[in-house]
Formats: sequence, structure tokens, C-alpha cells
Amino acid sequence: MTTQTTDGPLSTRASRRAGQTTGMPADRLPVPTRQRRPLLALLALVLILGGAALAATLVLTSGQKQEYLLINRDVALGQTLTRDDFLQQPLAATNSAVFAPVAVADFYSRVNGKKALTPLKKGSLLAEGTFGDAVTPAVGVGQIALNLPEGQYPAGLVAGDVIKVLHTPRANANGSTAQAGEKLLPRGATLVQAAYVTSVAASSSGQNGVVIGIDIRNQELAQSPNAGLPAVAAANAINAISVVKLDPGHDYYKGDS
Repeated sequence: MTTQTTDGPLSTRASRRAGQTTGMPADRLPVPTRQRRPLLALLALVLILGGAALAATLVLTSGQKQEYLLINRDVALGQTLTRDDFLQQPLAATNSAVFAPVAVADFYSRVNGKKALTPLKKGSLLAEGTFGDAVTPAVGVGQIALNLPEGQYPAGLVAGDVIKVLHTPRANANGSTAQAGEKLLPRGATLVQAAYVTSVAASSSGQNGVVIGIDIRNQELAQSPNAGLPAVAAANAINAISVVKLDPGHDYYKGDS
């Protein structure tokens, strides 16, 4: 069968094709291609690699921690170091040439019984060079120990305090305070205007007395109106010394370094 048209005959199959073509909807708009973002991809890669490196570092260093000596309380210059002065602080092991903390394992062989060469602050790590066998007095400063009976020193006296040293002899049977051959000094006379306490320890004589170590300026002793160091030594020999704790803000010169 044929269909007649103005252009000529058209086969039935062609006619069907033409009808199908005419009834088809119009083509859809093309979908845009996905935009690539190489910088974002690179950033994500860097973050992933950085996280992996950090995790690996933590794993490797977690087994390299070491126990170091942490100062448990303030320690004055010249004070003897004991186990009560320290706690243990775990930290990553260090080989720094600038700051070298002391390991707990070295306490009994290197630290116990040594002297603090500098004032040590609570909460800091004990470092090399801050402790040793002895403390050398600063230039212009002398050191002396005083034996103080109970009642002749303030309660709570500790290393680091600044004190005034007074002459306080006890009266003998005849009411005199002077010993035979002793230079007579006024009762309550100032022997040392200001001295720095370097140590405080219980006296071996008992009766709640203490023995304190002090630093005294040589210039002050030379200018003392009460015979300076000889008077201090003489008064100390007969327990004729009392000390008064000065204000913490007292300006005390510790000598030339």
C-alpha cells in the first residue's frame, strides 16, 4: 500500500517513521560537566598525610618518656637537698644542650645530700648546674652559723628569710650580763643589721633550739658599732643572740657575683 503526497508516493513504512519522528519530544539541555577542584584535593591529601605523621610520632614517642625530678617546694640557696624536696614528673626524653633536667634515676647517686647552688622554685624541674657539693659565698659576703635556743628566734623561720641579729645575754647570779673578760655591750644591741638565712636545722642540743646559717655583708660587719664579727662570735658562744625576722620586702644586698 502507498500513500500519495504532493511530492510523490510514500511507502507505508516510511509514513510510519515520519509519524513517529513528528511525535517525539524535543532534545533535553546538556548536563554541564562536573568542575574539578585540584587545590581542594591537594589540601585533603596534605591533611591526611599530616594526621598520619602525627599519629606515627605519638606512637613512637609514647614509649620514650622518662621520669624527671620536679621541685616540690621552694628551696633556698645553700639548702641540703633531700627526697622530700622532689616529686616525679614524666616527660618525653630530651637531649637538649640548653636545658638538661635531672632524671629520677640519678637522685641517690648525684643529688641526695647536695647543696642548692641557686634558689629553686616549686613546680620547676631540677636542672644540671643548680646543685653541687658546696656553696661558695658571693664576693663581699661572709658565712656564719648561729646556735639559737628556743624563744630567741621567730616561729616559722626558714631559709630565704632576712633577719636582724641582736645581743641578748642572760643575767647571771649577780644580775650582770657580762662574762669575765667580755666587752660590755648594751642589752639588745644590734650586732648585724641584716643577714640572709641560708639554712635552718634542729639543734643537736635539743630543747627546740635551731642552728641557722646566715650570709653577712663584710662591709656591714666592718662598720658595725658593736665590734662586728668578733662580737657575733662571742655572743654566739654563750647563746646570747636573738634574731628578728625582717619584712619580706627588705632590700638586702647579697654581695657581688
